[in-house]
Amino acid sequence: MLEGRTIGRLHILAVVVGASLVLAAPVFAASQGTAKTAIAPIVLAPAFTPADLGVYAGADWPTIGGDYQGDRYSTLNQITTGNVAGLREAWHIHLDGSGTGTQYRGEGTPLVYKGVMYAVTGNDDVFALDAQTGARIWTYKSSLPLNLTNICCGWDARGVAIGEGRVYLAQLDGKLVALNQQDGTPLWSSTNGRFQEGQTMTMAPLYYNGLVIVGISGSEQGVRGHTTAYDAKTGRRVWRFYNVPTPGDVGSGTWPNNSEWQVGGATVWQTPTVDPVTNTLVYTTANTDPWSGRGPGDDLFTASYVALDALSGDYRWHFQIVHHDIWDYDCPSPTVMFDTVINGKAVKGVGEPCKTGWLYEIDRNTGNPITQIDEKPVPQSAWNNTALTQPIPVGDAFAEQCPKATDFPATAPDGKPYIIGCIWQPYDDQQFVGTAPGTGGGSVVSNSSFNPNTGLFYVISANTRQGEKGIPNASSLYRNGRSFTGRQGGGTATGFLTTGDLTALNVTNNKMAWKQRYTPAMPNATSAFAQAQTGTMTTAGNLVFAGIPGGVAWGIVAYNATTGAEVWRSATDAAAESGPMTYSVAGKQYVAIYIGGRNTTAAPSVVVRPPAYTATYWTPFTL
Repeated sequence: MLEGRTIGRLHILAVVVGASLVLAAPVFAASQGTAKTAIAPIVLAPAFTPADLGVYAGADWPTIGGDYQGDRYSTLNQITTGNVAGLREAWHIHLDGSGTGTQYRGEGTPLVYKGVMYAVTGNDDVFALDAQTGARIWTYKSSLPLNLTNICCGWDARGVAIGEGRVYLAQLDGKLVALNQQDGTPLWSSTNGRFQEGQTMTMAPLYYNGLVIVGISGSEQGVRGHTTAYDAKTGRRVWRFYNVPTPGDVGSGTWPNNSEWQVGGATVWQTPTVDPVTNTLVYTTANTDPWSGRGPGDDLFTASYVALDALSGDYRWHFQIVHHDIWDYDCPSPTVMFDTVINGKAVKGVGEPCKTGWLYEIDRNTGNPITQIDEKPVPQSAWNNTALTQPIPVGDAFAEQCPKATDFPATAPDGKPYIIGCIWQPYDDQQFVGTAPGTGGGSVVSNSSFNPNTGLFYVISANTRQGEKGIPNASSLYRNGRSFTGRQGGGTATGFLTTGDLTALNVTNNKMAWKQRYTPAMPNATSAFAQAQTGTMTTAGNLVFAGIPGGVAWGIVAYNATTGAEVWRSATDAAAESGPMTYSVAGKQYVAIYIGGRNTTAAPSVVVRPPAYTATYWTPFTL
């Protein structure tokens, strides 16, 4: 594989909730912040240059994706396929009951910088912890208003950012907050959106070259998506790019000549990635809203890659993944940048696995596909003004794209039989259509990873179904800030088994190298499974770590990154909704994962496990 970047850092984290865990007294006391054991001093993060965080993660995990490219790869190799079976719990800490309850999700990935962990819960409460012992250093309570009733989809925070001695948090109420890294006190706050109008934020902010970059969420709420940069010192807005263009701007001709573009969607669920050499910022956007009943046109820049100049916000390129999306086939997973060689040529790529079940690989400098993507004719619906063609990658799909008739009830909610069709089968207002993937299928919000040693891209996905029927005059019934998709949903048959996969794809040809199948314990165990797709992290120890989807089991698992063979698994007392990360303190490598969210009533907590041969006071975790 191409050696394209400097080697940097790595760490392992596994998170477990449970009273059944037994810990050595000094560790537990430290976890509660009451022990006399010394707590790691906070080293303030500098004004990172693009080059500083353009290297692979190593001892630190200073950004949500490990580095600016978001590859979630670590150079740490203390934990390997040969000794990973010895991983045991190092410490755990419960987080004051923050982020518990059915409305919360537990998708946050912690950061670690110079021995201190910065973690956030679904309630936007931030915790600074000693990464070696779990001792509490400080806590920030968000005090979110209780009237956040129009949030899509669940109370969630996917992480924080650090830089210039501050911790940056994008809150659900639309506020971007800067905290003093030393003690967690707020320094400034800027309003990026009004939650009363459905404008919320669930992503981790991105600190880049003195800017804090965030996107607005809430496509189903009639939100016009945008990406915005703020001054890291003051919170002053520096630039904003609207993902649905104003009439006259690039892409505006793809919308009907009416007001649809003003509530068109194209919001941003995840943190952008950046090429620090060219300052190219890349992210993907959400679906059009409402899904159904819109006028003709491709609706840029919905369901698209968008690339901007990270410093100015100027448009560079786009690649639309789904034209005139009527199925909610957007790409809410984070983008992943990677370097490889294809046909003897060095390639700077960026990949995005989508709800469609395909990985879309694009040149991050030009916006052109690096593996073949063909525009192919698809079935049509005049009622829904469907696009004549859709971009279809050459290679292997990682999710099921054709349902069976038995996947649906004998009759739809309207009393008629379903029309069964594969991906791209359109629907109208006359009869329910059953398709695959469903809106919770393919890759939804799971984070993927790329290992430069194997050349493989690791994706977690779900195999789901959906039934849909359009609502006449949907656009005329729509109201800003109120969830409305413009279509009726129809359920799957009793006994339908939602499954999922961890798939390794070769980025040089988009072909599957190996796959692990996840199967729920019971039929219709779809909610936690399909919507909590966790994520992956990969290391120089030739390992891939993943949270186990909640409908299958509660835990964390490790695989051989080359072959896909399972090499370690550990149970947790709640289901995972986030992906793992890894770091090193005092020469010991740790793997961590945040556990907790709406699929459990147990208190979220963080547990860290080092390899057994470095354990001195960690109690073994019994499977």
